[in-house]
Parts: sequence; structure tokens; C-alpha cells
Amino acid sequence: MRRLTFGMVALVIAGSAHAQSSVTLFGTLGGGVRWTDGGKGGQQVGFDNNPIAGNTLGFTGKEDLGGGVRAVFLLQSGFNLGTGALKSSSTLFSQRAYVGLEGGFGRLTLGRQLNAAEDIGVQLDPNQANGSTLAMTPGIVWGGNFFTLDARFNNTIKYVGRLGGFALRASYSPGGVAGDWHTGTNLSVGASYQFRSLLLAAAYQKTYSATTDQWAKTAMGGATWQLGPTRLYLSYSTLAVSAASAAGSERRDNIPGVGIVYQITPTLQFTGATYYDMASNLKNVAGADGRKMTSYAMLEYFLSKRSELYVEFDRNGFSGPTRRIRRTYRH
Repeated sequence: MRRLTFGMVALVIAGSAHAQSSVTLFGTLGGGVRWTDGGKGGQQVGFDNNPIAGNTLGFTGKEDLGGGVRAVFLLQSGFNLGTGALKSSSTLFSQRAYVGLEGGFGRLTLGRQLNAAEDIGVQLDPNQANGSTLAMTPGIVWGGNFFTLDARFNNTIKYVGRLGGFALRASYSPGGVAGDWHTGTNLSVGASYQFRSLLLAAAYQKTYSATTDQWAKTAMGGATWQLGPTRLYLSYSTLAVSAASAAGSERRDNIPGVGIVYQITPTLQFTGATYYDMASNLKNVAGADGRKMTSYAMLEYFLSKRSELYVEFDRNGFSGPTRRIRRTYRH
């Protein structure tokens, strides 16, 4: 058995005489009351586990290695503020866990993280895809593993390079199956260009199922434009999922989206967006077509740079077979 390994280790050692290092504790905490109508069983009032950003706690650090090169790492967990339980009982650092190097050459990271296409999706959503449920951010719009419903990819190698206003991204998440380069694998690329207040971005990814002979691919493009206190968002995403057998039909989704962030005053901000999913051949069944419209709006009042009060409204409207397909990605 032959093995070839390339790896990175980031060690952050306080008080080093030859390199400066730092570790930062960070996170988001939020809670409230949420009223839901139209779901199974009727109306419901329950604890609001911060749907606009999720509850997380993490550590990030870097060490200056000299020559403009830094070692970096990040560990981040998601949890339920109402119960104190981890978001995932089997994954301590469910949000991100990676190590890497950055410098004039760009940034290279290895571990559990968003892929290159998801980075672009985050830029094209007014809430930076921070919503903890699909009520806030349709998972298909900004990526995620279609087959596992996980918004992060394990064992991911990602590179980000910048040149002027251009940013290029690429990532590879190997499936780890001997003799098989496809099963469980994700490939992703993305590019963006910033010109003054205008951002243009596009991305593509393809995921191979780890359990069936299927693939899912996503393409997206869009723009954001800052006009005074207002930032406008426009995007268009497509999804295609192959059938597991010759008898099935390829699923296809086309999803236009629009959004806005309006800074009403220095302490008051409005954010809203709408996505319209036009799906065909759902569950790879020919003629099983449906529609889904996801809209959200929120008003945030900032008490300080780190604390805020908010009120949020969201609605998912379904037609056809989409009424029976309510997938929930793990953000």
C-alpha cells in the first residue's frame, strides 16, 4: 500500500519569540418567541432559536510565520440556545473546522467548511445566508450537499486568490472511496468582481452521492449594488439532479431571487428577499412539477455594535408536489 500525504498544522503558541500569534473567541447568541401558521397540526408558538443568524460559538486564530505568510485556524460549533444542546450530536464543530495558510499567494484551507460556490451564494443573499432554516434561506440557492442536506462539506480543500477587484475560488471535497474518484465527492468553483459599489459573481458545483448512482449540480450568478443607504441584490440559480435509474427523469430547478438591505438610520436596518423556485420532475418523476416561493423580511434595531433587537417575518408558499417536499438543510 502506497500513501502520499500533504498536510498542514497550525500551532498557536503564546509568547513565541519568533512569531506573533493570536486567538479570538467569537460567536452569536439570540433568542425570542416565534409564531408559525400553516404547518402540520396548525398554529404553533414556541421558542425562537435565532433564525436570522443561528447560535454559534467558536475560536479563530493566526500566527505570523514571516514573509507575509500566516498560519490560520477556525473551530466553530452550533447549538440550541433554548436547550443548550449541540446542533449535531455527532459533530462538535458543526459549523466550521479548518486549518490553513494565507498570504500574498491567496488563502488555502483544509477541513470542514463552505465550498467555493457557497461562498458566492453567501455574497448574493441579503442576510449572507445566515438563516438557520430554509424559511430564511433556500438551501438550493446557495449550495449545500443535496444528498446529505448538510450546508458544509467535510474534508474540503479550498483555495481563494485575489487580484485587484477579482476573486477566484476553487474547492475539492474527496469522497474517500478507494478506487472511486466520484462517490461522495464535491467539486466547486466561483468567481467575483468588485467594481466600486457593484459586485458581480458566479459559481458552479457538482456533488456525487455517496449512497446512490446520482449527481447534483448547481450554477448561480448574480449582482449586488450599493446605492447610498440601500444595497440591491439580484440572483439566478439552477439545480439539476440525475435519476438513480434509467427509468427516472432528471430533476431541474430554476430559482430567480431579489433582495434589499436598507439602512434607515444608523441604528435601524431593513432586510428582505424573495426566491421563486420553479421545479420540474421532482423526486426524478417525469411531470412532477411544482412551485415554491420563499420570502422574508426583518427589521433590526441596533442597541450597540454587538447587540440588537429584531422582528422577522417569513413565508413559504408551495404548489404541486413541492407541498410534500420540505427539505431542511443543516445550517
